[in-house]
Amino acid sequence: MDPRPHRERLLHDLKEIRDELVGEINRVKPEEFDVAPAEGAKSYKALLQEIATMEKLCAGWVSTGSMPDWETAIAWSGNDIPSILADIEKVRAETTAYLEEVDEAGLQTPKRLPEDWWQYFPVKDIEPEEMIRWVIRHEYYHLGQIITYRWLAGDNPYSRG
Repeated sequence: MDPRPHRERLLHDLKEIRDELVGEINRVKPEEFDVAPAEGAKSYKALLQEIATMEKLCAGWVSTGSMPDWETAIAWSGNDIPSILADIEKVRAETTAYLEEVDEAGLQTPKRLPEDWWQYFPVKDIEPEEMIRWVIRHEYYHLGQIITYRWLAGDNPYSRG
């Protein structure tokens, strides 16, 4: 069993995945950013916006008890790579601030999920730690999509130095 507090493990995973995500996005050319690789797929921009919006909703809910509306949760400052990256970092700063303030008991004390979220979890009450892990899994899933997009564009991650 990992003796580190949940907060430390969550912060580590959030940073590790975000560092890799930013590294991959920085390989994207500006003209590729808002283009989907196939019909029905999301663009890099749309994936980043989904990552940030999900985090804003979930981390916001565990820290404040209220769930913002998906469409208005984030006021995007622009549509280019630097603007979107800056916006997702603002969301991450809020998540990090919450994790730096909450104690272990706060991370482990279940909260009642909003009813429209019951479909995503096997329980109606969830620990904030589990909700942050949901955010981590969600970002990691989309990071995999981004890596695959890059690979399909000829940027093989195994051939990088």
